[in-house]
Order: sequence, then C-alpha cells, then structure tokens
Amino acid sequence: MKAIMQNRTRNIAVIVAGMLCVLLMNACFNNDGDSDNNDPDTSINLTLDMALPDSITGGRMSGTSALAVQAAAESDPGLPCVYMGSQEDDFFENGYEMTKFMVSAIATWTCIADTLIDIAATVDHDGEIYQTDNVFGEDDYDEEDPTHYRVSDDSSTQTTIRFYYGYDQSEPPEPEDDPQFFLSWNAPEDGDLSGVLIIDGQQLNPEDRDDDDPTMVRMDFTYSDTQEQADMYLQFDENNEWAEGFRIQVTKDLTASSLGQVFTALGLIEMKAQFFELEGISEVPDVHMFTVSDRLGNGAALAEFRDISVPLIISEVPDNHLGNYLFDKDDIYFFENDGDWEWIHKTIDDAVYRGSRTTPATGGSGENPSLDMIVDWLGLDADYFTGSKCAVVDNDCTDLLNAVFEDGFADQEPNQGSDPGDWRSTAIANPTYLPSIYPNGVDWTGAFDFSFAP
Repeated sequence: MKAIMQNRTRNIAVIVAGMLCVLLMNACFNNDGDSDNNDPDTSINLTLDMALPDSITGGRMSGTSALAVQAAAESDPGLPCVYMGSQEDDFFENGYEMTKFMVSAIATWTCIADTLIDIAATVDHDGEIYQTDNVFGEDDYDEEDPTHYRVSDDSSTQTTIRFYYGYDQSEPPEPEDDPQFFLSWNAPEDGDLSGVLIIDGQQLNPEDRDDDDPTMVRMDFTYSDTQEQADMYLQFDENNEWAEGFRIQVTKDLTASSLGQVFTALGLIEMKAQFFELEGISEVPDVHMFTVSDRLGNGAALAEFRDISVPLIISEVPDNHLGNYLFDKDDIYFFENDGDWEWIHKTIDDAVYRGSRTTPATGGSGENPSLDMIVDWLGLDADYFTGSKCAVVDNDCTDLLNAVFEDGFADQEPNQGSDPGDWRSTAIANPTYLPSIYPNGVDWTGAFDFSFAP
C-alpha cells in the first residue's frame, strides 16, 4: 500500500509534466486570436521556486530549471518538473524518507505552476476556449493530454489558466464547464503573490486510473516579502482502503539566517486503516511529520506515529514470528546537505503485544533464534517474555520495541549517531503539527471548487 501511494501520487505529476511538454513542443498556445486589449504581458517575472534543497526533495530528475523546461522537454519528455523524492520501497522507513516523498510533491507542483505562469506571460488572455493539437478520436490522440485550454484575466492583477480533457473538437467545452486543471494567481505590483492550483485526478487519464489514486489535488500558495508558503491537499475516495487524504505544507522563512531554520515542512495523513493489516489490531493510526532545514539542506525530520502496527517476522521458513505489536513512536532523523544521516533516533513511548507469536521459548539457533536468545541479544531482563513482561496479549512491550530499534533487530533500521546539539535539536524538541487535512478544517466541502478569490 505504501508503494502504491507513492507511485500513484507521482503518476499525476508525470501526467501533468507530460502535458507541459506537449504544450511547449506543439505550440498549442499559439492561437490566431488577436486583441488590442489582450496583448501578452512579457514584463511579468513571477516564480514559485522556493529553491528547496536537494536533500529534502531528492533532487530534480532532469536537472533543469522551470524556465528551461522546453529544452528539457525536447531531450527528456515528462521529466522537467519531476523530483526524485524517496527512492526507498518503504518511504515510511523513517522521518527523512517521508520528508523527501512529501516535499518532492510540493517541488513538482510549484515547478509546474512556474512553467505555466511563464508561458501565460507570452500569450493572449482573451478568455476564449481554444483547441490543442491533441484531437479526440484521431490515431495519435493521447488521453493524458488536454484537448482544449483557456487563459483569462479576472482582474488587472489576476490571471487564470484552464485545461480541459477528453472533449471532441465538434463539441468543445463551454465557459461554464469545469476544467480538469485549474491555475489562478493574483500578483499586485505592490502586494503579495497568492494563488491556487487544482487538478481533477479522476479525469486525467481516467482509463488507466486505479481506485486508490488521488481523486483531487489542490495547492494554495502565498508569497510575501518575509515568507513563502505552499499548502497542498490530496483527497482519496472510498476505494482507497487505508487513507482519506493527506496534506503537505512547506514554508520558507525569508528573514531567517541561512544557517538556521529557513525551511519548515509539515505533513499529515488522515488514516482509515493500518499500513499492515494484522490480526488482533483494529486501531486507526495517526501520522504527523515535522521537518526543518537550513538553506544549504542540513536539517532534521521528525515523524510522529501513534497507534501503528508492526509484525516482527524473524523468518518465514521455518515459521518464526516474534508477534504483532501496536506502538507509538517518535522517529528522529538528522541529515546533512548531501542526504547522509547524522543522527537516527527512534523512541517508542508505548507498545503492546497483540498476538501471533510463534518463536519458541528455548532451543533456537543463530538463524532461527528462540526467546531466550533474543532476550540475551537485546539485553532484556532475564525473565522477559514471561509473566506480565510481553508474554500475553495486551502486555506492555515498550522495552522490547525500544531494544529492537536500538539494535536493528528483525530488519528494523537501528538507532545510530548522536544528537549534535545544534539549532535542529531545539527545533525538533518543539514541533508544530497540522491540525487537519482539510482546507476548511472540517471536510472537503468547497475544497476543489475551480475558482480563486484573492
């Protein structure tokens, strides 16, 4: 499920990045409309680029800037606005991998918005709906690309771009029809930049859409002289078995020291079920993320897990299962600007045993250990796994789980390094968390209306 979430979220980014390439290479913006009152404004110089360090995005796949997207598209279609993110099969391995996964999504969307804003500065804003070169029904028709588009000025400072998918040229969309891709921004000459990007994930390549793909995507952005912030919301529908949606917020403090807390990234996943569906565990987990980084990319990530399930499987053949557990964990990961770890520290606040243990009490071997051997290896009390010490269902197993993460037992990532005691330690000790995945704080009502009022 975790890999599915990562892959499906990237798929929308790749589809949209591919759309940008088609627009640029086919010059579908170059319509024949003329208007004395709608000349392109080539003086606009806006950018949503936060200059996010590679250490928290995973790095750009193409190595190009948003303004160089056309050259990249010609040589490497689909990649200019796609970031590496987490390259682990399980990006919930630690708080740092979660950070790269989530922040790379913000980097992708701001790059896409940057590119469209740049293109829009060179075309007419007459509000007319134009067809692209992607003709519905033709042999070379690509359902992942738009069939129509519209660029309009909502005021002297606000511009809106709309893309429409799957329309026949004989029956084009009407102005009152909702687009499938919407970008609107307001840029007063002496004010703050603000805007919204909304994508209807159900209509982008619907034939290849999986039930657990995001259905809707929204990113709000607000930029001032002191702070830049992008706030992204992804909604899943009832077909996604384990997540309602998630939210990612990245803030850049323009007043901070370059070697202090310049970037702050917050993440929240609204869960429906466990990542690991295990017998005897029905609780629904809470997952929060808090990351800080300086301008160079040195930072720290904290993933706060509450009511998380984990199976400690020693071997499948022969069957040696230390049992299923429900636990609360604070996952701290300090990283350097090249992505290397500096301090890995996982702390279990509470853990309980929930059954399924098959590990024999004695008589084990090196590759098939018994409970007495595990007690010795992990430095547990000599009478552990007896009486009330993690022996029967609902017993406290906090000491065991802490020892597991300290040691790296059962293929868990071990604690390593030491607290450097710098500004990151202070920041991680005082985390802030997102209160809700919803823009209105309650539900999805109005979250994905294709409109923007500055």
